[in-house]
Amino acid sequence: MEHLLRDLRLAVRLLLRSPGFAVAAVGMLAVGVGVNTALFSVVEGVLLRPLPFEQAERLVFITREGDVSIPDGADWRASCPSLQEIALFLRGWSFDLVGDGEPRRLNGAVVEPEYFRVLGTPPLLGRILLPEDNRTGAPQVAVLSHGAWLRLFGGEQEVVGRSMTLSDNLTSVVGVMPPEFDFLHDEVDFWITPAAAVPSFVTERGTNNFDAVGRLRDGATMEQARAELLAVSKRLEAEFPNTNRGKIVDPLPLLEFMVGGARRALLVLAGAVGLVMVVAAANLAGLLLVRSTARRQEFALRLAIGAGRGRLLGQLVVEGLLLAALGGSLGLLVAGWTRDALLGIAPDSVPRAWEVRTNLSALGFGLAVATLAGLLASLAPAVGIVRRDPGAWLKARGQGGTHGSRRVFGALVASEVAMAFLLLFGAGLLLRSFGELNAVELGFEPTGVIKGELVLPESRYGNREAQTRAFTAVVENLGATPGVAAAGFATTTPLDPRGSLGGKLLFVDPPQRPPEDGGAGARVRFVHGNYFGALRMSLREGRFFTPEDDASAEPVAIVNERFARDFWPERSPVGMRIAYRDLHDGDPFAMTIVGVTQDVKGARLDSPDTRTVYSPYLQRRIQWQRWGALVARTHVDPAGFRRQLQQAVWSVDPALPLEEVETLEKTRVGLLAPQQFNAAALGLFAAVALVISVQGLYALLSYVVALRQREIGVRMALGADTGAISRLVVGGGLGLVLAGLGLGVAASFALQRVVQGLLFEVAPGDPISYVAAALGLLLTAALAATLPARRAARVEPAVVLRGE
Repeated sequence: MEHLLRDLRLAVRLLLRSPGFAVAAVGMLAVGVGVNTALFSVVEGVLLRPLPFEQAERLVFITREGDVSIPDGADWRASCPSLQEIALFLRGWSFDLVGDGEPRRLNGAVVEPEYFRVLGTPPLLGRILLPEDNRTGAPQVAVLSHGAWLRLFGGEQEVVGRSMTLSDNLTSVVGVMPPEFDFLHDEVDFWITPAAAVPSFVTERGTNNFDAVGRLRDGATMEQARAELLAVSKRLEAEFPNTNRGKIVDPLPLLEFMVGGARRALLVLAGAVGLVMVVAAANLAGLLLVRSTARRQEFALRLAIGAGRGRLLGQLVVEGLLLAALGGSLGLLVAGWTRDALLGIAPDSVPRAWEVRTNLSALGFGLAVATLAGLLASLAPAVGIVRRDPGAWLKARGQGGTHGSRRVFGALVASEVAMAFLLLFGAGLLLRSFGELNAVELGFEPTGVIKGELVLPESRYGNREAQTRAFTAVVENLGATPGVAAAGFATTTPLDPRGSLGGKLLFVDPPQRPPEDGGAGARVRFVHGNYFGALRMSLREGRFFTPEDDASAEPVAIVNERFARDFWPERSPVGMRIAYRDLHDGDPFAMTIVGVTQDVKGARLDSPDTRTVYSPYLQRRIQWQRWGALVARTHVDPAGFRRQLQQAVWSVDPALPLEEVETLEKTRVGLLAPQQFNAAALGLFAAVALVISVQGLYALLSYVVALRQREIGVRMALGADTGAISRLVVGGGLGLVLAGLGLGVAASFALQRVVQGLLFEVAPGDPISYVAAALGLLLTAALAATLPARRAARVEPAVVLRGE
């Protein structure tokens, strides 16, 4: 212990004597370990950590194109013995909470009672939903989420049995679930049964609105479940072709369903951070190698006056561990800052981000890798000394072996440059992709437009006449509000992830090109008011809707360009007749096409909207369309227009809340968030790697200048000018950079395949990204070489030679 404390004090003194080295080494270690720990913590929290449920590996998400109906779910349950339980659930079904101040919109989830048994989580208070709660005429009950319990009832322990009015229905609270139960992080306020929330859905096979989750039996496999679900899908397709044609089930492990969309991007970022860690470790090793090489005369002198070889190596180990301790402590802070920064810019589409915590195992692993690299680099020169007579080193004045250490450090710098180039190239690709996505043509003008979601309670608005009166009055009030240039209404707006309504499209007038999908690939948006004017959508031919297109007029429709191009590529569709048949109503509804409007972007900016049919809301025949979005183009700042939008609704019905109020520009920016996050995160890691590698180049050139002072002095004494000396130093540095660039370019071909799925309108081998990354490296490397070159040019030949 006495030797250890003495070595520790000596190590501290040596670091204080060389503050530049200490700051560079500790800072490099902290950044490399901290950034690596932060990103691995995100990857572990999102991709690797088990879900917070009992035997979570047995949970299965059951999905299919078009979602699932409750009768189909019952058939699955009866025909899939490998699944212990199956439960259907419907997310994002809104309810209005009234009777306690201003009306508020609550986010409910409609679930079958089996849902709680599938997930296997007991309630925090009270009970879960039971089968008897899911019967027609049963009292309406709900299970609260932990967040709603705290927000609505202040965490009151006696909340079970309390009542609240949801969309005009008295609802009793029967239980409270723990925080982790909302595994999809939908911010659900409560869970309620289908019989209570949407009784018409219970027996209707055409209502395909539900998702499903199941639990495998002990010993059952995913392949068995997939085969059984495929068989029942084929049977239902044959028995119910109108509602089940082409709807094949594709079950996935629940964790894979949740994180699958983020997996590729996170793994790319994890690989990038791994490269940053390698760059930091290599640079640290290079610094310690140079420092140990420069101390060879010190080591030889200590051996000559009686120091033991073990004590000498022990001193170096203590120095390395001290650096690791300092770097690790600072790295923990860097990890926390980086993690918070990543989560701060992470889009909502990153699943389970709310579960991310700093992973101490990742911190320990990164620290161990860097420490081991540093110790090996420190010990290598000392090991060479202890194996030979120290007198030889003293006579050589420590000059031996320096060329070897320079070559090793040079190789490390070249490898750092290669990895920095890879990261810069990848960041350039993602940044270019983000720029292309940001510039994509939307088909409408989002600037200056605000929208808000409105749902009419069925108890007061259960028929078309009441719904039409309410929406018409709201749109008229909104259009008359000061500051509003145009106002309208639509069942869904562009950029909405829910898309528009489904159904089957039929043709009264045969199209030039028969639809390959039987016409099912078209969506319908019911619109009212000056919807097209509010969004400034362009009319390609024909006309927009007019106030005369009401319930008494001939039904009309406007189609988008894709619709016209797919079915009438060589002539105008204006005047053609189509029919829309909703899955809830078997009677076709014929319409005459009166106009063609431009395509707009749907739920994704990187793909156009589907074939779309616009129909006047006043001409609809369905009874259940009680919700939609108000849109208003304003002359004032739309972000501050929320209250006016709400007042337009309250002037018609004071008990109607307006939710999801935001500008369409904000919606657009939200869709850009995943690409922006990928580009920003990879750009951050590339910048860190660039700084580290350039710092390594600077350290190497400074070391080379110090070693070659005698040679530089001789050259200048023989007539070399300062320009030639500067070119000598800078040329040596740029030679290493060019070697690293060559390695980086060769490795970039593998990177192209990895990032290809993350790009939009940018080729994986984009030459602009190649040139930008190479120029960035060359310019920063030239800047890093300038200071050592200037130092070399200021060498005084007489002083150097006199010292010799």
